[in-house]
Parts: sequence; C-alpha cells; structure tokens
Amino acid sequence: MTVRPSLPNTEPIELDSESSLSVGDPGEAIMRIMRAAAKLGASDVHLRALAPPIVRLEGELRPLNHPPLTDAVVQSAARALAEGAGVPPEKMKLMQLDFSCVLAGAGRFRAHMYRQSGSMALVMRRIQDPIPDFATLRLPAVLKRIAMAERGLVLVVGATGNGKSTTIAAMLQFINQTVSKHIVTCEDPAEFIFTDQLSTFSQREVGRDVDSFEMGLHGALREDPDVLFIGEIRTTEAMEIALNAAESGRLVISTSHAQDSARTIQRMINLYPIDFRESARGRLADVIVSIVAQRLVQRKSSRSRVLCTEVLTGSPTVKECIRDPARFRGLNAAIEAGLHEYGSHTFDQMLIAMVRDGLIAPETATAAATNPSDLMRNLKVTR
Repeated sequence: MTVRPSLPNTEPIELDSESSLSVGDPGEAIMRIMRAAAKLGASDVHLRALAPPIVRLEGELRPLNHPPLTDAVVQSAARALAEGAGVPPEKMKLMQLDFSCVLAGAGRFRAHMYRQSGSMALVMRRIQDPIPDFATLRLPAVLKRIAMAERGLVLVVGATGNGKSTTIAAMLQFINQTVSKHIVTCEDPAEFIFTDQLSTFSQREVGRDVDSFEMGLHGALREDPDVLFIGEIRTTEAMEIALNAAESGRLVISTSHAQDSARTIQRMINLYPIDFRESARGRLADVIVSIVAQRLVQRKSSRSRVLCTEVLTGSPTVKECIRDPARFRGLNAAIEAGLHEYGSHTFDQMLIAMVRDGLIAPETATAAATNPSDLMRNLKVTR
C-alpha cells in the first residue's frame, strides 16, 4: 500500500490486494483495513455504512480505494471490537460508546462508536506505541521540570488531534522512569497503557473500573495518589476535585480544548457561577504550575506536521495576572518575559524560532500566529 503525494488530496489511496474487502469474512476485512491504516501512519480511521474507509494523514482526510462498507460489515466490526475490549453487552445498546482496544498487527486504538443516518459508524484513533519520549515529540525541555513538580495543576490544551494525550503520556512516562510515585488516572477511555517502573500506576477506565467519571475522581483522592491524571476537566465538579487535589499536595495533570493559556484560564474560571469566580481565580492562581498549549503546523517542504507549543509557567507575575482581572491583559507579556528565567514562551516566540531553524516557512508561521503583524516584524528583525 502506498500514498501517491503527487495526486490531489481527494484522490483515493490505493490498497494492496490483501486489504481489499472479503465477502466471506467482513470482520477480517476490517482488520486488514486497520492494519493498512497503521502502516500508512494514519492518526484516525473512519468507518461508516455506504462509504469507503477514510483515514486522516497529517491532518487531512483521505479515502481508501475500497468498495463502500455495508451497514452489516460496520455493525459486525463494532460488535467484535467492543466485545474484545470487554464492553458489557448492555452498553452496546447505547447510541454512542467510547472504548479502547488492541488490534493484532495494527496496535492500540481509542474507538468511538456512534450512529448516523440510522446506521452504525466508528472512528478509531491510533495510539502511539511505544510511548514517544520528549525528544521524539520535540517537547520543550522545561516540561521535564514541570513533570517533576511536587504539587499543583498542569493543563495540556489544544484542539482535538494536536497531541495532548501523547504529551501527557510522555510526561507520565518520564515521572515513571525518574521517581517513585503513585500515579492514578481517571480516563474515558484509557488510552496509553503504562508498565510500572520506578512509579506505580492505577489506571481507571469509566465503564470498566468505575461507574462514572465523577465517581472515579472522588475515589481517586482516597487512593493515596502522588500524581492524578484527569482525562479532561469539563465540569465544575471535575474542576473542584482538581483544585482540591492540587491544594492538598498532589500534582494534577489534565486537558482542555482551549486554544491557548489565556482562553484556558477563562474557561476554567467560567465553569463557576459568577458569585464564585473571584474565589476560583485566586485558587487557580495559587496552584497553577503550567499550561502547555499545542498546535501542529505544516513542516517546511513536507506534508508532515511539527509541534508548536506555548508554555505558561506559574511565575509570580503570571499568578498576579490570573488573580487580578485588571492585570489579565498582561498575561501574554508575562509569558514572553519569562522565557529565560522560567522557560515559558508564547506561540509567536516558538514560531519565530521554528522559522529561524528552518522547520517551517514564514508564511506558515504568519498564518498560525496570535499576532501576525508583530510576528512578521520580528521575523524581519531576526533575519
């Protein structure tokens, strides 16, 4: 199976004969498609009735040159994958379902099963194995220091598909290889699976190990954690648990879909009713260790993408910007100013460095910049 870069992105990707549909064994045909997608390096695979399989390569959707799947084939694959993952039969009656599974020859996937137009559909996200290290992911060196924090709150944020889970997995694995900690996770579903090294893990998956996300979080605080990983903070209750855990001396790591540090802080505070936001602002300022925001941008002269980050660290100035609404507009400047002393940087600072290093083109940096005009001016100065 090969990708033909010279063809338009809508051109179907050719499959080898072994990956074509087998009428006699639709389940095995799906398995061959998944193995083929893994060989291509696809991040996601879309399976739905009356359409060919679709894969996401370097952020772009591409169809496979394959006959449209039937509803029976997709339903058969969904049932087989869910049963293999240990999903209880009653859960299969739900309109949508999340679970993780391992496919021989293809690897580990996070699966989302749902219904559309009255038929079954699946989106499978491939989970990297082994867990990539900091160097492979091109993560800033300051993240090693952040991962070693004894207590506080770390948020890794960004849009779906920009590598948040992978970054957190690299941080947890770094802790695992460096110090002795009890790391408790609450996930829906569990993605990366960790093997105890210096640290020990308790990985809890909603629906398999605990009845609900909220119950898992409440239980986690009674499990003597040193590090608590919360899959995502989406509710006031989850935010309260995260703040309480951080205030009581644990390191809490979680995610959000906000675009950058400023929007993340606003989103966390706005989870609370208006009368409680001033208190939430002060508590967040007290416990914040770091916000790591991520974007994948197009690599220069290549169809692949490369990671660009913004890193907020909890410097005294940053904490005051969070605590005092009148100073919040100065947050970006505080992040910029902490580059040398605290290891923080904005997206625009990182984009300029990536242009200077030849990783991305100036026009790519400008398109991704928070302040395009300032970035263009700074690029001219640094040349």
